[in-house]
Amino acid sequence: MLFHGVNVVYKVDPFIPTIDGPFDKDNSLNAEDIKNLQDWGMNFVRLGVMWEAVERQPGVYDDAYLDKVETLINRLGEAGIYTLVDQHQDMFARNICGEGFPDFYAKQVIGKNPSCFSPLIDSLLKPVLDKLGFCKDMSSYGYQLDENDNPLISECTKLNYVYYYGTTDSINAYDALYNNKDGLRDKFVAFWDKSSARFSNNPYVVGFDPINEP
Repeated sequence: MLFHGVNVVYKVDPFIPTIDGPFDKDNSLNAEDIKNLQDWGMNFVRLGVMWEAVERQPGVYDDAYLDKVETLINRLGEAGIYTLVDQHQDMFARNICGEGFPDFYAKQVIGKNPSCFSPLIDSLLKPVLDKLGFCKDMSSYGYQLDENDNPLISECTKLNYVYYYGTTDSINAYDALYNNKDGLRDKFVAFWDKSSARFSNNPYVVGFDPINEP
């Protein structure tokens, strides 16, 4: 079978498109949208299933969210459209102007004073790093913060997102994932244990994308 499809990733809370109600060009994936996909010859979607939506508190999983995801997967499948379950992330988490990973884990592993190489090396290289726009802290942008002390999305969009990859916050966050700092990789595996168990027997799920843009 050849798959022809689209990306379906809803990057803000509730982290899933509207599946009931009227058509909305930005927010819905309802019966009308599904019919359009059929008419356009689509038989596949890559569906964002966010870790931060599945685990909204440490160690507490949101089965109601997974219910909604499964309802959408089944509706798509009944229309002949298969799903790749995608743990989507861009820029790790909201506190780095991104999404995907739970904010509370991100803040824990980044800490209060993240460094790029080490505090000493960062200070020695500061003139060069500043000129390159590399190894800045997110706080140095001076963005307005929301009620969770995360930069407002309207502030985040002032810069191309690639700038945030070079922040000390981003470097420390990804390092924590790959090197299991504070057990972050173990928690990521636990998220996947939960999610894959939920969808592994669904006949409309063709696979799992462990992490977007690792």
